[in-house]
Order: sequence, then C-alpha cells, then structure tokens
Amino acid sequence: MLAVVIFAVLQSVLAPWLLKITRRHANALIGGIGLLSTFVALLIAVLIPAAGIGIDGPVAWIIGTLIVWLVTALATWLLPPLFIKSKVQDRRG
Repeated sequence: MLAVVIFAVLQSVLAPWLLKITRRHANALIGGIGLLSTFVALLIAVLIPAAGIGIDGPVAWIIGTLIVWLVTALATWLLPPLFIKSKVQDRRG
C-alpha cells in the first residue's frame, strides 16, 4: 500500500514538471511524458526501501513501465465518466 502512495505522489509531481521541461527543451518528446514520468516515479519508488518495490533487469523495467503507464492511462480515461454518471444518477434519484 505504501508503494502505491509513494508512486502516486511521485507521478503527480513529476508529470507536470517533466512536461514543463520537455516543452521548453525537447518539444518533440511531449508525447512520451507519461512513459517518462512513470519510469522516473518507478525508479524513485524502487530506491526508497520503505516502498518495498523491487525491479531487476532491463526487460522488467520496460515491461513494468509500460504496464503501469497503460493501467494509469486507462484509469484516467475510463474512471471519470463512471463517477460523473454515478453523481448524475444520485442527483436525479
């Protein structure tokens, strides 16, 4: 549970910061900000012993980053409409 909190905080801080830096210095890389911020957040979370995350090997880093990024992207895209629909139904009913 602590690992999820650490990762979420890091991701929410790193994504806007990396977007700002990328927009300023490497505009062509803006599309990869989600992947980059996910990788950096995972890297920092792995370095924090209390998080309890361990990733070994380059393939595990690549696959781990892609899976976490994909799940985060899907949740960001799919969950808000569900909550909005639920709130609208609550107010109507």
